[in-house]
Amino acid sequence: MSGAAASPAQAAANPNPTDWHVYSTHIGPDGEDVPLRVGQKDAAGIDGFGKRHIESGHSGQISSWSNMKQDIDKTLDRGKCKASGSKTTCNLQSHTFRNPNAGAMKVVFTERVDSRSKDHRPVGIITAYYYNCGC
Repeated sequence: MSGAAASPAQAAANPNPTDWHVYSTHIGPDGEDVPLRVGQKDAAGIDGFGKRHIESGHSGQISSWSNMKQDIDKTLDRGKCKASGSKTTCNLQSHTFRNPNAGAMKVVFTERVDSRSKDHRPVGIITAYYYNCGC
């Protein structure tokens, strides 16, 4: 894609429905409430968020959601985390993930609250995926 980035008013909206239900709750590196919401599936190059985004963008990496949730917890607990704007990105390199082919994981979350959720909790995990692996 070339040219200037679209302004938020011009950016295409993801047409897939958003499910604000919390799939699992995680604790961030500083004790933050970091829910993993069911979220929104990706659509034609437009990222969603949460569990549906992870499934639509990184499904080949998921051996089970039980394993994925444990690896998300491990990454939030032991990873190197850096805030940038409204997002925090945590990276962990490890050979003890539940996915035996994975050498590292990235988890991106936001503490931003969206009134559409109606539960006053943060949007939470935007994405989580393994890298440095044969996944």
